[in-house]
Amino acid sequence: MCELGKKTILLLQPVGNNLNINNLYTIARDGNQAGEEELFKALTARFRLFARQRIWDELDSEEIVQDALMTICKEYRGIDFTTSFSAWAYKVLDNRILGYIQTKKRHNGRISSVSEAENLPATDRDNPKLELKRKLMQCMRKVASTNLRYARVLNLHYQGFNTEEICEKTGLTRNNLYSVLSRARSMLEYCLEKGDIK
Repeated sequence: MCELGKKTILLLQPVGNNLNINNLYTIARDGNQAGEEELFKALTARFRLFARQRIWDELDSEEIVQDALMTICKEYRGIDFTTSFSAWAYKVLDNRILGYIQTKKRHNGRISSVSEAENLPATDRDNPKLELKRKLMQCMRKVASTNLRYARVLNLHYQGFNTEEICEKTGLTRNNLYSVLSRARSMLEYCLEKGDIK
């Protein structure tokens, strides 16, 4: 660790509970193997949350995350980023998710045999997880229509961003963030229980 220098040691110190993805990228790009491992651990955790919000099938979601991580692992050292590493990495994942959704739509449009149709659930209500996710999404939309800041803070928190990163992205102080997050959670819980915002 002494050979890394003060700059790298400062970058390896966590901000809150997580390390900043772009700082980890800088460390990993310079050839630090421990930094690279931390980078891909952080990306894996965040990508799983991000993908699960968009793809409800756990196996498909995990496959897409792994595919995106493989692409990033192969290409990240040779690319000069016009934005940031984090933005590029999320774009890689987002493109994989869009490809999956398009393929799924094409496949669902081709269901023709009775045996294929019998294997599908009659409605989403047959699957309690899907019903809960639908209800959660409806409540998140209601929260967003009532207070966009609440919805944004909840979404960032769910995606795994730490307190410092959420404060930076939203312009809130730490105390204000805790207050907004508490109110947003209360609003979401009420909506999930009652079906509406108070």
